[in-house]
Amino acid sequence: MHQIVEVEKLLQEMVNKYNRQYDELDADIKRSLRKKEDKALLIHKLRRKKVVLHYIESCRKKMDILMQKQYAIEQLNITKMQLDALKNSVRLFKQFTKQNSLNKIEDLQDTLEELTAQILDVNSALHEAAPLIDIDDSELEMELTELETTLPSFPEVFSSDTDCIKSASIHTGLKNTLAYT
Repeated sequence: MHQIVEVEKLLQEMVNKYNRQYDELDADIKRSLRKKEDKALLIHKLRRKKVVLHYIESCRKKMDILMQKQYAIEQLNITKMQLDALKNSVRLFKQFTKQNSLNKIEDLQDTLEELTAQILDVNSALHEAAPLIDIDDSELEMELTELETTLPSFPEVFSSDTDCIKSASIHTGLKNTLAYT
């Protein structure tokens, strides 16, 4: 039980790490969209974001499975206590069979079979596998297009006085060209 708690803590740390990576990738994608970077690079970043999201979900599912295992172990302990009680009552069982009908014995056997079925259900729950990741490129392109449309547009900011002068001279040249036509 102690190991399950330790693994659960480790999985929570991984989820926290993946959440930070997811947020960083999200911010990076938005910066790249504002800079109008190459579409292939943006799709690559979106794919990485989807992979990180997959592993976040995978860790969460594993945490859910661990919680189920903890409950299953608790139920197994209860079942063990019940079986121990049945073992301790073997002496009384012979006397019970002499004093009680076959129907009561069959009911007890049915109860034991139900407990065995519960143990098998717990065992099958412990061996569940996680599905493989499947990311659709068209879905990524649609998400990229959606992100591009939701970003606010900002005026162009010049990184130096030279860029500002170049822009002004181009604007003036276009103005003069239009005046002559």
